[in-house]
Amino acid sequence: MSEDVLLHFTSNSSNQSDQSLPSKIAKLEARMMGKTSTAAVSTLQIPAAQAGTTRSSVSSSSAAIAAKFGDNTAGGICVESLDSSDSEEDDSNGREFLIQANFQKRRKLKDDADSAASDQTKVVADARQKVVETVEVKSGSDVNRRKQTRCKGNSTPAGGCGSLANDQTQTQISTSNGLHESSHLQEEITSLHAKITTLEEDLKKARQEASEYQHLCHQLEKELKELKSNEQQVKPKRMKVISDLLISVSKAERQEARMKVRHDSLRLGNVGVIRAGTVISETWEDGQAIKDLNAHLRRLLELREAVERQRKLLKKKQPDKPDGTEAELGVSEEYVIIQDEIYKSRLASIKREEETFVRERDRYELEKGRLIREMKRIRDEDGSRFNNYQILNHRYALLNLLGKGGFSEVYKAFDMVEYRYVACKLHGLNANWSEDKKQSYIRHAIREYNIHKTLVHHHIVRLWDIFEIDQNTFCTILEYCSGKDLDAVLKSTPILPEKEARIIVFQIFQGLVYLNKRNQRIIHYDLKPGNVLFDEFGVAKVTDFGLSKIVEDDVGSQGMELTSQGAGTYWYLPPECFELTKIPLISSKVDVWSAGILLYQMLFGKRPFGHDQTQERILREDTIIKARKVEFPSRPSVSNEAKEFIRRCLTYNQEERPDVLTIAQDPYLIYSKKQ
Repeated sequence: MSEDVLLHFTSNSSNQSDQSLPSKIAKLEARMMGKTSTAAVSTLQIPAAQAGTTRSSVSSSSAAIAAKFGDNTAGGICVESLDSSDSEEDDSNGREFLIQANFQKRRKLKDDADSAASDQTKVVADARQKVVETVEVKSGSDVNRRKQTRCKGNSTPAGGCGSLANDQTQTQISTSNGLHESSHLQEEITSLHAKITTLEEDLKKARQEASEYQHLCHQLEKELKELKSNEQQVKPKRMKVISDLLISVSKAERQEARMKVRHDSLRLGNVGVIRAGTVISETWEDGQAIKDLNAHLRRLLELREAVERQRKLLKKKQPDKPDGTEAELGVSEEYVIIQDEIYKSRLASIKREEETFVRERDRYELEKGRLIREMKRIRDEDGSRFNNYQILNHRYALLNLLGKGGFSEVYKAFDMVEYRYVACKLHGLNANWSEDKKQSYIRHAIREYNIHKTLVHHHIVRLWDIFEIDQNTFCTILEYCSGKDLDAVLKSTPILPEKEARIIVFQIFQGLVYLNKRNQRIIHYDLKPGNVLFDEFGVAKVTDFGLSKIVEDDVGSQGMELTSQGAGTYWYLPPECFELTKIPLISSKVDVWSAGILLYQMLFGKRPFGHDQTQERILREDTIIKARKVEFPSRPSVSNEAKEFIRRCLTYNQEERPDVLTIAQDPYLIYSKKQ
């Protein structure tokens, strides 16, 4: 309808009766164009049942306007009804307009107007569809609650009425599509509402769980705090209980050791005191078992001498030339032969008994040696200032003394933090030493600690801790090896089977290889039986790095200078360490020589050079410097491979002797499945 009104406005625009008419028409056009969307919505919202009433209202309105203005023109005017707000705007303009038809309008203008009206109708229809879709989306599925609007206007000619029917059909189709889309959107909205409800429930549960967890966390923190507090209270009590148990066990062990010493002293002997004038000295007095054994040996010796004398007398009684009859001669020779065989048999029996008693005496000698060492240990333990079961560093409970060296004592202890047995090495400074000597000893101990603390290997004793006890004493905590050391093994069993000796020296070289593959290579320099320990499973471990040397990176192939000449155990040091004309140069080949000496001693029961000599005599007589060739006894039987390996280790010339990494590749140290 707006298009019809605009068409008539255009056709009447040439009327010159009113000079202000163009401006009024322009204002009316602007108002009508602004109201198009609202009019379209109002038209769409009119129910189908009210269509006839609307048309009649429009026709009557058009007739009233024509009567008012006295319009007798052929063209009709269609005015669209406006709502109350639009009517108020019309009234505010203050006047009405008389619109008359222009009979001089050219036909071309009429055609253009029809074309423009048709285009405008399509635009309005599209606008109506978009408005309907927008209203449908905003209002959801509630179609019955749409706002009702009114439509005012004049009925158009036949062409205008056809356009209105077309618009109503399109409106119904758009409404159907909108209802379908609205139903789909409603389903989505319902689904989203369900998801929102589920998410809200999940959120509620999560918040509830978070609250419970937070409460539980606070409760656990409170319990942890209580546990820590209880731990602080219980820890001293627990340590006291553990300490008391350890002390009771240690006391029982000490008592048992002393009872065993007293019992063995009756069998094997004891230390006695001999006084010669004003000089009092200690001497060993054999026990009853050894006395009885020696008495048996003396009796067998006397018996053997008596049998040998009778045998000699029998030979003297035998005449050189036979006298008498042949029968008498035959009896005499038979008697002599029989008596001689009897004497031989008796001598053989005496020899077997002597061998048995000699083996028994050797066994007693070994037991006596162990007894003497145990007696010395007990004496040192009784004289130690740490024998009253002290707890060092609030952690290590001292138990029993394991041994004592020149300036140190080694105690078996229990770590009450890690709950394991350890060895506490207590280093004591002599109060009578000068400050320079004390500082030298401390530097030496710190140097040993700095070397040892970085060593972590299966065949090297671990160093766990170090701390100061007082001004003159400090302690190092070492791995505890419950087995014997190699020195004790060789004293109880001087000759080991080659298979056992080979695996022991193999383990020693494994530790030496580790020392020589580090960034800072280390020379042990003090390999000896006492520095090879065994754990409860028989694993050999190298210990005591007090004389070790760190090989610097700039050291050449000849080795480093030996600045501590005279230190070490002479039976196990190579010839270059005894060089007096110049400062010796040493390398890992020192440890190769020492390992060769150890293998020789395990296989043959003695050291190859200076076995029966003291260290002073070795140094005085240049025993090691003269040791250019190693010789092997005929017994026990040892493989040629073992002998060749020992020869390579004991090569006199240092330049020709292999180093640790080279000798470790020797076939004798390589194990295969066949072996």
